[in-house]
Amino acid sequence: MKPIGVHPHDWHRPAPIAGSSKTSLDTPALLLDLDAVEANIATMANWFRDKPCRLRPHAKTHKLPLIAKKQIEAGAIGITCAKLSEAEAFFRHGIRNILLANEVAGAAKIARLMDVAWLGNLIVCVDNAKNVAEIAKAARKHGLVISMLVEVDVGLGRCGVAPGAPALALARWIREHANLKFKGLMGYEGGCFIKDDAQKKIRAHSAYRALVETRTLLEKAGLAVDVVTAGGSNTYALAGVVPGITDLQVGSYVTMDTYNREYGLKFAQAVTVLATVISRPAPDRAITDAGLKAISTDHGLPAVLRKGVTVTRLDEEHGRLALVGPARRLKIGDKVELAPSHGCTTIPLHEHYVLTRGDRVEGLAVISARGALY
Repeated sequence: MKPIGVHPHDWHRPAPIAGSSKTSLDTPALLLDLDAVEANIATMANWFRDKPCRLRPHAKTHKLPLIAKKQIEAGAIGITCAKLSEAEAFFRHGIRNILLANEVAGAAKIARLMDVAWLGNLIVCVDNAKNVAEIAKAARKHGLVISMLVEVDVGLGRCGVAPGAPALALARWIREHANLKFKGLMGYEGGCFIKDDAQKKIRAHSAYRALVETRTLLEKAGLAVDVVTAGGSNTYALAGVVPGITDLQVGSYVTMDTYNREYGLKFAQAVTVLATVISRPAPDRAITDAGLKAISTDHGLPAVLRKGVTVTRLDEEHGRLALVGPARRLKIGDKVELAPSHGCTTIPLHEHYVLTRGDRVEGLAVISARGALY
């Protein structure tokens, strides 16, 4: 079916010139500081270098094969994706080992799974016996063997079976199907955004205990558990040293945002949104061209990387800035950089990154998995 209307790539926008200053860019522009990206990848990889736990970075944050390849070159065993279409985008850009940290349910999704599974080594998650049977039936029809993890609810209250006996029963059910391969367990303690370190450790280790004890139960029942995956950027230093957890799905660390920084994650800010001052209606107020369609606010307003400037509100196409001190000298046409509160929801608002090193433009990178919602 031919789509109606004009494709976004048909819209004219001046391409940035390599070597030019980033302040010359048309805005709003999503900037990706490659020096910061590479430093973040190296910092995380070095922390895990002497540990048995490995990295399986979550690509739903950056959605960019260029970053995924850098993570794998630094030692990651593969990547994690949230949706089938996202996994397909990375497979088609040469990534070969992908964990889909989500359930694939319903006839349409399972049909797509059969298409995507041919492209590389894919592991999917399940938490329902009927879903397992439906995937097994489709796999038999297509001559495929689908690798599976049992997702265990370790306290997030989202997807997953209860730890212990329910997880064992589902793992045994997977093993009943010749076209399925039981690989292990997944448990995500993503709710551990807790500022008190002691309370955070208690909450996180409760989740790890449930996951690792479930692993032990399965192994005592004679099931090989190759994979026990957990964690994220917020909890890597806790989960990364727990015996029995094999790999972590760190995501936000590579681009960073103010929300993760607020909860103690110390990595460089690699992604920002460049905006232009378009109005100066009052001495203490400026308006930019970057609003809600350029930067998300689900974890709060963005921060301005300029002293004396604060975002007070975002409308659809406008950003309102409060100015104090020397910042009152901001003029129409001046540029400001905004650090998003949540990178994962800001990045998909843009079609491409402008790649930078320092203040200079290196080029463009299309966000290949943008719009991968299904």
